[in-house]
Amino acid sequence: MISAQPSALHVNDAAFTAQRMIAEAASRGYVWRYLPKAAESQEWRGLTGQARRAVIGGVWLGRLALLARRHDIVHVHSASTLAHSRLGAPRFVLHCHGTDVRTTQYDPSRAAGIRGGLRDAESVFYSTPDLAEHVLPHRSDAIYLPVPIDVDNVPKWTPKPGKPQVVFASRWSPDKDSATQLEVARRLVAALGERAEVVGLDWGPQAADAAALGVHLVPRGDHAAYLALLAGARVVVGQSGKILAASELEALAAGVPVVVPVPLPLYSASPPPVLGGGVADAVDAVVAVLDGTQPHDAAAGRTWVDDEHGVERGVDTVARVYQEVMAARK
Repeated sequence: MISAQPSALHVNDAAFTAQRMIAEAASRGYVWRYLPKAAESQEWRGLTGQARRAVIGGVWLGRLALLARRHDIVHVHSASTLAHSRLGAPRFVLHCHGTDVRTTQYDPSRAAGIRGGLRDAESVFYSTPDLAEHVLPHRSDAIYLPVPIDVDNVPKWTPKPGKPQVVFASRWSPDKDSATQLEVARRLVAALGERAEVVGLDWGPQAADAAALGVHLVPRGDHAAYLALLAGARVVVGQSGKILAASELEALAAGVPVVVPVPLPLYSASPPPVLGGGVADAVDAVVAVLDGTQPHDAAAGRTWVDDEHGVERGVDTVARVYQEVMAARK
């Protein structure tokens, strides 16, 4: 099937946003393709490392420039990527995902490039509601595109046999408010004792602090393994950054009871079916779920995620914007 929808090249990815949208777009006959970044983040030590970096980067830029000419739209994920991609694709749509505009844009050495990208992009998306304050001052027409989740491909909640697991979904790092997460972990380990296993990812600068409190750390693994970890939990504890990122959304889509230890005022228009709202409330909610005194409707989480974050809705929005971008060029 040949589609009249503009073709698009998605450069880089974050939280599987590009890959999920490309899969949905393909089912509609759209020609959307994916180009990963040149290499994973790493240190390029010494002259040999710098030379290798230059070669890899040069080959990638050449490939990007070629593919950009073969597609109508270049959709760049993360404003941080622009430091390299603009050399091969000076015309682009920008998708902001979090740290790029929440943190990196305030680094004096990076600010001009990121804010210039926000200004010059043909259109701008941002993925979580807290990013509005970091994006809209530089691009008032930016569009909120909720993190897309392919609900049908998230495994349904099936608690792991044996000792119940209470799983912390996020990495242990300051951008997730690790101080609050660690306080919740401390209280949960004390409150639950041997009746449940408190589990977290071995990921982030404060992971060792979590382990010292009694949290059992597990390797990050691949995405399928991570989804299985969430779907097998008796309860999932979400991040403390006052938003729902892909991890919390995937847990809700699985149907798992999700506890968030902070209020979520940015979702007041359509409150998600989560428990908690404060540290003590979160701990009490976990205990109540394990005791069986907290009612839970697994279908409510899946329905809310599908309604608010379904990948179909995301592709509808992006496809419309692509059409508008093409029309504005004429």
